[in-house]
Amino acid sequence: MKENTDYEKRELLIRAAKEEFLEKGYNKASLRNICAKAGMTTGALYFFFENKEDLYEEIVGRGKKELTELIRTHIAEDKAAMKSIHDVSELFVDHSSEADMFIDCIYKNYDSFLLILSGTKEGEYEKTVDEFVKIAETSSIELMKAMPDMNPDPFMSHWIAHTIVDSFIHVILHEKDVDKAKVRMRVILNFIVRGWSSLLNNGGEM
Repeated sequence: MKENTDYEKRELLIRAAKEEFLEKGYNKASLRNICAKAGMTTGALYFFFENKEDLYEEIVGRGKKELTELIRTHIAEDKAAMKSIHDVSELFVDHSSEADMFIDCIYKNYDSFLLILSGTKEGEYEKTVDEFVKIAETSSIELMKAMPDMNPDPFMSHWIAHTIVDSFIHVILHEKDVDKAKVRMRVILNFIVRGWSSLLNNGGEM
């Protein structure tokens, strides 16, 4: 019988850990149970991970890192596109493809985000939300500044950022089917973008 490679063993531990964390929460999760589910000894686990914290961070960090990189790439593309726009009316307000792109990334790492959003580890939800709100807020301000005669309102930029992040969270928690989630998020994101465009028409101020 073929023995599992180190990569396969690591993935088995991660899969077992997801189940344990989701079922019992971070504090009550047992490394012994995780190893038993993966069919390994605790010694094998410590070969790959320093401790429970390291294992948890590996799980949630995968999704967060991939989504963060995707968002930053998208922001850079938007900023480049904004430089060629001379009037707000030229803005492309249909962001359906962007909604699909972000949902695909999130649902590819669904268990990781569900761990964060279900509050299995104290403080992780708030920390992650704050991180993504900051990214969205900063990008909103940068995109406004890329337009002529724009004076971004920090309050509105923060509110829009929170609205976007909170909308994704609502869809993730209430819709497990990725295709249905895409349909929901296309409508929501386009609604928000049109509101943001209206804000730009007012010079970025309210």
